[in-house]
Amino acid sequence: MKKIQVVLLESVGNIKFGITKQEVREKYAVKGEFIKNDFSNNLTDDLGFCHVYYNDEGKCEAVEIFNDVEVYIGEKLLFPTTYAVAKNVEKSLKQDDEGMISVDMSIGIYAPDGEMESILFGEKGYYE
Repeated sequence: MKKIQVVLLESVGNIKFGITKQEVREKYAVKGEFIKNDFSNNLTDDLGFCHVYYNDEGKCEAVEIFNDVEVYIGEKLLFPTTYAVAKNVEKSLKQDDEGMISVDMSIGIYAPDGEMESILFGEKGYYE
């Protein structure tokens, strides 16, 4: 299983917030690109284990991780796990309609049926 280290508000593995699409593509092979939803203005890169979102300047603003990937903050596993464990790792997480969110730390956990399906990390202010 792939393991990724996250530094909140700074980086997800080797992807730092604010780097360009070209810089992401120099580090990882892109499996495809797509428009995520009706609210998206920019193409999203699919790297197979995650999606990389870009702002209007073409710079990374968020990374969403899914599939068989373990996500760590320091030594602590944040994803996939349970709500209780996630809240213990990151105290600012609050339950919402489809999972958990931390506006302050720009984290969104998608878990519509209580089972974590993906986790998104964004740059500062991503959910504001």
